[in-house]
Amino acid sequence: MKILFIASDTQALGGIQQYNRKFIKCLRDRGDKLSLVELRGSGIPARAWFVLVAALKGVFLAPDLTICAHVNYSPIGFFLGKALGRKYAVVTHGVDVWDVRKKLQRAGLLHAAVITTVAEFTRDKMVSQFPELKERIYLLYNPIDGARFVPKEISPVLADRYKLEGKKVIFTIARLSSLEGYKGYDRVIMAMPKILASVPDAVYLLGGKGDDAPRVKKLIADTGLSEKVRMAGFVSDEELVDHYNLADVFIMPSTTEGAPAVFIEALCCGIPVIAGNKDGSPTPLQGGLTGLLIDPESIDEIADAVIRVLKGDVEESLLDRKFLREKTLEKFGLERFPARVDELLKRVSAPTR
Repeated sequence: MKILFIASDTQALGGIQQYNRKFIKCLRDRGDKLSLVELRGSGIPARAWFVLVAALKGVFLAPDLTICAHVNYSPIGFFLGKALGRKYAVVTHGVDVWDVRKKLQRAGLLHAAVITTVAEFTRDKMVSQFPELKERIYLLYNPIDGARFVPKEISPVLADRYKLEGKKVIFTIARLSSLEGYKGYDRVIMAMPKILASVPDAVYLLGGKGDDAPRVKKLIADTGLSEKVRMAGFVSDEELVDHYNLADVFIMPSTTEGAPAVFIEALCCGIPVIAGNKDGSPTPLQGGLTGLLIDPESIDEIADAVIRVLKGDVEESLLDRKFLREKTLEKFGLERFPARVDELLKRVSAPTR
């Protein structure tokens, strides 16, 4: 197929960008003729140029399908569809489509041939707003490279760096952004006194960088947890898998996620996982099959869940590294992604309702 792929900067960091890179690679591996238009930079001039280039390519390339890799770009697909009869698909991720109010975005969704999303929660959110889309929404899960994310022995270099000998390690990795307080690392910090009362040798390792880091450091100091909470800062790709393998439990009690890749990565490394039950987080945990789901806004539930995992007071399967990895790969393994993309493109050939 001739495909026009419209996206934000695919080389940038972030879950959506990683997802787009996997999607693009899959299309190229299929042999599709792919033309990529990326929004790079910020401000009105960059956005205007981006829209112009995407529209011109849509006119002159005559693609079989335009893929709008975010709901923000769906109006481009809508106008190409109206003006030239081009079919288009819209890729959605989470909060971006939980409450769609802009008229052009609504039109972009309503007239798309296919809409993809990464979690059942987000699918249901869209259907509640647009019942007519129910049969056009397709689950295209975030895939995981099982050859990269593997169980490993604890890295002595990292264990020494963070002084983890003899410790029970609670791990989170996330952007420390003042705009993304929903990640829940604050609540894990506030749960630490209760956790430490039951598991005195526990430490919380928080990875990630961002403009919220100074406030988090102050919170740690103000709560007297400087010896029990370690901020790892930026974690490189080269050290990411080793960081997961430091953990006795991975937790991110988020309230506004689509389907976080970090859960799939941790599970693929065989690490027990705790997640919230109020957003798309249950999808990576397969509804609780491979991890504990809790109220992410309850400090007590966060603490109790961590204590249970660290003390082994949960179902054996949730601590079984082989089970966690195998079940995760069965559903989200990268080798399954091409078949899902093939099915998606078959759906495009069906008449748009």
